Amino acid sequence: MSVSIIDSFPIPLCQPIRNFRSKVLGDYANVGYNATKGQYFYGCKCHALVSESGYIIDYTITPASMADSSMTEEVLSQFGTPTVLGDMGYLGQSLHDRLELKGIDLITPVRKNMKQKKILFPNFSKT
Repeated sequence: MSVSIIDSFPIPLCQPIRNFRSKVLGDYANVGYNATKGQYFYGCKCHALVSESGYIIDYTITPASMADSSMTEEVLSQFGTPTVLGDMGYLGQSLHDRLELKGIDLITPVRKNMKQKKILFPNFSKT
């Protein structure tokens, strides 16, 4: 089974105190939220698709405010493998349905309150 991993990470262009004053890449960069650090940042976001061996297959750079789920189809369009692992940013039934039509199985952690739980990797599911 060929598996790849999709995720995004912030590319901050200035210190948080300058978020609303910075003009670097003003036409493209903006303010986004980094849930891991619990803080806002000014900059861009990199959405990357990585092989199971750790090599970057494809990536795209977007403004920081772009949601992970909105870039999934673009990143997977050329190099999508049959099975893709994603984090909580890729939850959403409509996204899963669209990818399923393209033959891509997106596996994300499940929430306790989700009705349709599909657990293929028990260690990957969130309790």
